[in-house]
Amino acid sequence: MSKRLVKAPTSTDSYRYETLGYIEAYDAILNSDYAFVAYKETENNGDGRVRITGHQTAGAVFEPAAIKSQARAAGAQGKPWFQWGYSFDPGDGDKRNIQFRVHVTNGKASAIEMFVQLRKFDGSSDDPQSVQFPWPE
Repeated sequence: MSKRLVKAPTSTDSYRYETLGYIEAYDAILNSDYAFVAYKETENNGDGRVRITGHQTAGAVFEPAAIKSQARAAGAQGKPWFQWGYSFDPGDGDKRNIQFRVHVTNGKASAIEMFVQLRKFDGSSDDPQSVQFPWPE
């Protein structure tokens, strides 16, 4: 495996970090690599959250109470997932698509997906890439 472009922090006396997922993609127009690492951050008192840190972009913080509320609302609306945190939505002039999706089952968060679709040299959309992992309990 090649060296990762972004990693979860190293655990300390105050915080424990657990890597949950990693994804890398190449944008030919910019000749640049994008990468994202998702990790669970747990404080000594047991409080925790999921964070996504990006190389080339911002990431996201998934606080359990906020995700619980949004998952309940999405479930009530019949939505299978909702976006959270940073996103780059494709448009006519730029086909890049970067989304952090929280999947919902029975009104509860069930998984997080990091979805990345960058561009080929001609500006068209490259193949989508995705990594998904269970919502940590």
